[in-house]
Amino acid sequence: MLRHKVHELSFKSGLKGIVIDTPKTGVVVAEVSFRAGEFLLKKEKWETAHLMEHVLLGANKYFKKARDFQAAIEQNGAYSNASTSVYDITYEAESAHFEWQRVVGLLLDGISTPKFLQEEFDSELSNVREELISRSNDHFRHLNASMRQAMELISLTDPERVELLYGVKREDLINHYKKTHTLSNARFIIAGNFKGNYEEIEAIFKERLILDKGDGRIDMPDEKAIKLDGPLVVRKPSVPNIYLFIDYYINRKLSTQERVAMQTISTLLTDTMYSRIFGAAREKGWVYGMGSGITLGYDVSNWWMGAQVSKTNSKPLIRLIRDELNRLSQGLIDSDELEMAKKNLLGKTMRSGQTAGGLVSRYSEYYASDVVENLGKLPHMIKKVSAKQCTKLFKELVDSQIWGLGLLGSITMNPARTLEEYLEEVYSESKD
Repeated sequence: MLRHKVHELSFKSGLKGIVIDTPKTGVVVAEVSFRAGEFLLKKEKWETAHLMEHVLLGANKYFKKARDFQAAIEQNGAYSNASTSVYDITYEAESAHFEWQRVVGLLLDGISTPKFLQEEFDSELSNVREELISRSNDHFRHLNASMRQAMELISLTDPERVELLYGVKREDLINHYKKTHTLSNARFIIAGNFKGNYEEIEAIFKERLILDKGDGRIDMPDEKAIKLDGPLVVRKPSVPNIYLFIDYYINRKLSTQERVAMQTISTLLTDTMYSRIFGAAREKGWVYGMGSGITLGYDVSNWWMGAQVSKTNSKPLIRLIRDELNRLSQGLIDSDELEMAKKNLLGKTMRSGQTAGGLVSRYSEYYASDVVENLGKLPHMIKKVSAKQCTKLFKELVDSQIWGLGLLGSITMNPARTLEEYLEEVYSESKD
């Protein structure tokens, strides 16, 4: 991981941000986020946030067209983009160090002075439709959104979103912008070789991010996951294989050390060719690829596992998953395999933090919730992970009994119930 220092900036307006000072990099990466995602909108206006993100970095006070604005940002090879999630809208820019003030300044101008032209709204409406239709072909994405809905978390599938697109008007974007794009609702991260000179960063955000102060940071939604009552089956007869998701939830936040422990569990079970589940399944020819990981909400934490598997191999794969999850919940973790998993995770963590962009991505996972965490401590946290900690955390997931199995493809309900019954045995074993 790049050697770096973290410094938080707080403004009287309520704006906050962190500077990641990285001596050994020649680029600057900046990210500005607003708590402005779809959770704030009525279902019929769901796509307002996404459309606003598309149109906002278009024509503004200083540029007549979106193309002119993008040409100005990108003229020396710089990059800008934006994204929308259920919770946040994020704008980002990356440039060579010699022109970071110009590029970051343009990004802040764009956020501060959008025109929301009708012609750009109309063209982006069509572009968003194309985007959502193309994403509809991502079966894992579709299944994940369906699982979140079924477990009473905030979500819509892409086909549902396409149907809602044309209920959004240009005026909805303007109203959402005024409500959410305020200084006290904004957070930023900027990484580069600043040599401790934070005054210039503070000045550019004061001078170029010109927004209303607002009424403070918008609260995250209070979501609570529920257990699925039977397997979720998304029937797609044209899909011969089965897309499979297993979701486990606990209705609380994970600490940073617990997150590291859960990532170690994923590494142990699925993340390598010699892992307990994927490695064994791959060796037997049951599955080409699979994975697992964690996702976090405001007050809910999720550990998931996913795979694409043929109908023939679905039963042996699920039985293998059941057996290995039982072993984990019983504390059967060999010290040598745990050390191998930790070293693998340590290596991936170090690689992911070798660029300014990688560091910003890492820190944004935490700073979205106003947590200023020195991620330089992650290697030490990985080394601290113990078998006892992994077992305790996984048993809490099992004991919460908030879980579900989702399946997408040509599978029907009866074989889906059989697969779910195998997973139910994780709970019966845990009680013994």
